[in-house]
Amino acid sequence: MPFGNVNVDYAPCKSVGALKAAADYMLGRKKEQIESDVKKTEDGLFTALGCNRDNFANNILVTRKLNGKSYSKHKENTILAHKMSISFHPKDNVTYKDAYKIAEDFAEHFIHSKGYEVLFAVHTDTDHVHAHFLISNCNMETGKSYRRSQHDLYEMSDYFGQKCLEHGFTHSVRNSFYNHDLSEKRDKLTFGEAQMKKRGAESFKDELREVIRIEIADPNNRTFDDVIRALKDHYNVECRVAGNTVSYRHPQYLNKNGKPVSVRGSKLGELYTRKGIEYELTKKYREYAAAGTFRAVGERDETESRGTSDGRGQVPDRTAARNSRQDVRGIDGFYERYADRAAEDERESAAAVGHPGAVSPKRKKRRR
Repeated sequence: MPFGNVNVDYAPCKSVGALKAAADYMLGRKKEQIESDVKKTEDGLFTALGCNRDNFANNILVTRKLNGKSYSKHKENTILAHKMSISFHPKDNVTYKDAYKIAEDFAEHFIHSKGYEVLFAVHTDTDHVHAHFLISNCNMETGKSYRRSQHDLYEMSDYFGQKCLEHGFTHSVRNSFYNHDLSEKRDKLTFGEAQMKKRGAESFKDELREVIRIEIADPNNRTFDDVIRALKDHYNVECRVAGNTVSYRHPQYLNKNGKPVSVRGSKLGELYTRKGIEYELTKKYREYAAAGTFRAVGERDETESRGTSDGRGQVPDRTAARNSRQDVRGIDGFYERYADRAAEDERESAAAVGHPGAVSPKRKKRRR
C-alpha cells in the first residue's frame, strides 16, 4: 500500500496576527518576501474553497462570528486555523499544474466537503514541489472545531499516495505509514536564515550545525551521550536532554536582553535531533565494520590512544580515527572551511574569553 508525504507538524494559528501572517506567507505577501523578491506561488496555483482566496483570514473570522464562536486574545488555547502540507519528491519532476490539481482534489476530499474553509497554494521557490493548506477551525454550518485523528492522517497519506501513483510519481510514495527516510535529512532553515545563506552569511545556528556534525563523524563518539559530552568538552556547547528532545545553547550568542539562546535540535533539522544523531552513528559504524576498520580490544597497541568500547569488545581502528576527518569532508563540503579557521578561532577564543574550546566568536562577515 503506497503512502504519500502529508505533513501536519505545524503550530496552529492562535491569534489573528498569526492567522494573517500564515496566509500572507503562503501567498508570498509578507513584507520581507516582497522586499527580497521571493516568489512563493503564482496566479493559478492558489485558491480557497468556501471563501475568498484573497481575504481568507477575515472570511473565517466572519464564519466564527456567525456561528457564535467568539475569539479573544486572552484565551491562549483558542485555535483559529490549522496548517498542513503535501510534498512531492524532486526526482518525479512534478509540474506545478499537476501539483495544483492533486492539491485541489485533496482539499475538496478531506476538508471542504466536510464543511471547512481552506486556503491552499502550490509553492514554486524550492526544488521539491509542495502545497500548503490553511484550514479554518470552524465548520461553516455547525460551528464545530476541525478534528484530525491519527486514523484521518493515515487515510490522507494513503489517498495522497494513490494519487501520486495514478500520475506516475513513484518516488513520492513510501511502502509504510510514517516510514520516514532519515537518509535524506535536510537542515531546517527559517526565512531569515535562507536569505542569509543566499548572501553567503552564517548564523549562530550554522555554527551549531557544524560542530554537531563534526562530533557525529568523530569515531571516538559512539553513542548519543558521547556526542553530547564532546560538544560540551570541545566547543563549550551546553546541551539539555529531556527524553527524546535535545536543545543546544551557543556559548557566545545572546538575545537582545543579553541572555543565552537555546534552540531545539528539531529547529536545526532532523539530523540534530536525538533520533537523527543515533541514526547517523549507527550508519557510521556499519560503514566502519564493512570496511574492516574495527579491531578487537585486545589487539590494540599499548602506545595507541585509548578508545571507548561499545560493549561488544571492539573499538575503532586508530588508523580510521586518524583519518576520520576525511569522512567529515563529504558532509556538504563544510569541513575544509571549518578546518581552515579552527586554529585562528582557538587563538581568538583563548584571548577573548579564556576558553580555548568555545565556539568561535562572530566576525564581521559571520552575522547572526
